[in-house]
Amino acid sequence: EKVKAYLAAPFFKEDELEVYHKVISFLRDVEQYDLYVPMEHTIPNAWDMSNKAWGKAVFMEDIEAIKQADIVYVIDHGHYSDAGTAWECGFAYGLGKEVIHCTVDITATYSLMMANGCTTSSTDFDVFMGEVK
Repeated sequence: EKVKAYLAAPFFKEDELEVYHKVISFLRDVEQYDLYVPMEHTIPNAWDMSNKAWGKAVFMEDIEAIKQADIVYVIDHGHYSDAGTAWECGFAYGLGKEVIHCTVDITATYSLMMANGCTTSSTDFDVFMGEVK
């Protein structure tokens, strides 16, 4: 049976998307994972919903996916990062999930809460990618 993995990462800027897609591709090449990628999921009838209702539906879907996950990978672009990614990291850690955190830019300041709210934290992206297998 495949390990259920959840990928928590911002995907709003060009550099974030580049890293996001690299990690998605890498994790999908590792056959042991059934990977949940929030960006790929849509909410039925989203165009007929208010922004508030749509946001709540996305939130609830992501909560359920994190609950179902065996492992959560967190990609961190530094202290500014993304509030949603930080929340996903903390929620997964609070549930007792295995949380693997990686800060992509070692020159950036980053949140000690995210780095310490994980099972494993790395500041070396290449090592992180190598440890996935």
